[in-house]
Amino acid sequence: MTKQDRKRKTRLPDGLENCRVIEIGIADFAQCVQQGQPLCFHALPLGYVSLSMHPRVNEIIENSKRAQEAVKI
Repeated sequence: MTKQDRKRKTRLPDGLENCRVIEIGIADFAQCVQQGQPLCFHALPLGYVSLSMHPRVNEIIENSKRAQEAVKI
């Protein structure tokens, strides 16, 4: 598999391919890893972190995992 193929597989429709989150162990929630003030309407700021409450957060979690694995390779 080429890098271009991996990049194509990690893309999500509707501009979500740039969203990155970390699972926190609570269903349908994840920590947004975007630096600074989140621009996303679905981000809930809590102190120094922001939680993503995006309706498609599970897809974003999987995309973030695939992107992290691609960086390791």
